[in-house]
Amino acid sequence: LTYSRTHSLRKDFEKINLRTIVEDVEQNLKEEIGQAQARVEIPESCDLNVITFQFQQVFYNLISNSLKFSNPGKPLIITITGRHASGSELENNLLKKDTRYTHIRFADNGIGFEPQYNERIFELFQRLHGKNEYKGTGVGLAIVKRIVDNHNGVVIAKGNEGVGATFDIYLPEKAT
Repeated sequence: LTYSRTHSLRKDFEKINLRTIVEDVEQNLKEEIGQAQARVEIPESCDLNVITFQFQQVFYNLISNSLKFSNPGKPLIITITGRHASGSELENNLLKKDTRYTHIRFADNGIGFEPQYNERIFELFQRLHGKNEYKGTGVGLAIVKRIVDNHNGVVIAKGNEGVGATFDIYLPEKAT
């Protein structure tokens, strides 16, 4: 149901600070973050032009995944950064060189995943672990991808098993 709702026809873009979005999500996940003794590091300031409730869902899903796939016995650290740059500065072939982007990087030190799954993890109902190992439906990252697509952006995952996962999100600065 959440996945189907991400294809909203309403395009209520607004300027909001990345820190505000992440702090709202942290508040919703306060108990889980506390139980995991996790630390979420967020930038002081980085303005986004997004559909706010959708980007709250993006960070809810990413942080929830980090909590779920953390390394037992190792404090979970989630680092979120944001910056503005042109496509040519960001050195990514999927981006238009003459377009300005907001680049958000979400990284954790969890269990990670093998690099061969970098694209596959965004597929609907895709799971890399059995249901007995980790709870979930395999929809969370598909929702992340769909929301980034709604914003005409690009999301790229990079994993290293036993080291952690990184998600790079590139959003054009002009809403369309």
